[in-house]
Amino acid sequence: MSTVAERKRRAFLEGRRTYIGGTDVAAILGISPWSSPLQVWREKTNPVPETDGSSLAMRRGLALEDFIADEFTRAKPGLVTYRPKPVVRTDWGFPAGASVDRMVATTEHPRTPVAILEAKTAFKYGWRDWNEETGDLPPAYYIQQQWYLAVTELPLSYGAADIGDPGALRIIPTRPDRRIQRRCIEAAREFWERHVLTGQPPQPNGSDGDAAVLRDLYRDPLPDPAVPLDDPEAARLLRTYLEAKGTADSAKREAESAKQQLCALMGEHEKALVDGYLLTWKTQRRTTLDTKALRDAYPAIAGEFSRTTETRVFGTPKETK
Repeated sequence: MSTVAERKRRAFLEGRRTYIGGTDVAAILGISPWSSPLQVWREKTNPVPETDGSSLAMRRGLALEDFIADEFTRAKPGLVTYRPKPVVRTDWGFPAGASVDRMVATTEHPRTPVAILEAKTAFKYGWRDWNEETGDLPPAYYIQQQWYLAVTELPLSYGAADIGDPGALRIIPTRPDRRIQRRCIEAAREFWERHVLTGQPPQPNGSDGDAAVLRDLYRDPLPDPAVPLDDPEAARLLRTYLEAKGTADSAKREAESAKQQLCALMGEHEKALVDGYLLTWKTQRRTTLDTKALRDAYPAIAGEFSRTTETRVFGTPKETK
């Protein structure tokens, strides 16, 4: 991104920290594949980092917004789209916002919004969740659009997805569902009051994203003494962890044993057909650097190109009794 684009992006993210938005609600409700309540809490209660952490998929989606909006107007003659400022309201008892991709109007002047347009990319596997015949779209996007409809009080929202099909976009209209909107508002209000205003984080959900948040929150550990966790909840969580880990380890060993037995049956063959499945057992060659030999022979060079990284790792619990 250019410097101007970076500044605009950071300003947008800083503004979004001050309200609950559509993607936040999907995460708060536990149906977002990209975020979680803990990650939303972290974003609302901490300054935007120097890098916004956007993935390649997110950057691609932002870059393709203009293209998808143009293609939408081609598919819907008589409609125009424009990029609006975020809409924020506080009459629900907390700040609720809608930073929509585009507003839809029937005329360029005056541009009175009649609908919302959310421009999405759904390459590879995501296209399966966009069904024009049934009107279905991915659950997280559906919640996002219901939230935007509630905030703006508009009667219609279009989801337009570029699925990589040479034919056309998949365009799915969504109309307000008051029951779902009420549920979203209640969940967002509770989250704001219980977690954002108090600074108390919600429970982590086991995702990689939540693990990253915890590592960032507690990046300077105290090695000693061992803290006594006398809360019965800690004992319950430890039992849950040990039981689940034991089950997972057993399942992993069972899977590995079955795999090895299949390899034995395949013998010298690289491929096999079993019950409608194609199995492969191929030789993979990889050349790696012998770092020990390099350090022994050229320690100065090895030290110059060495890199140390740190991360907190949860170790195997050891009995002390």
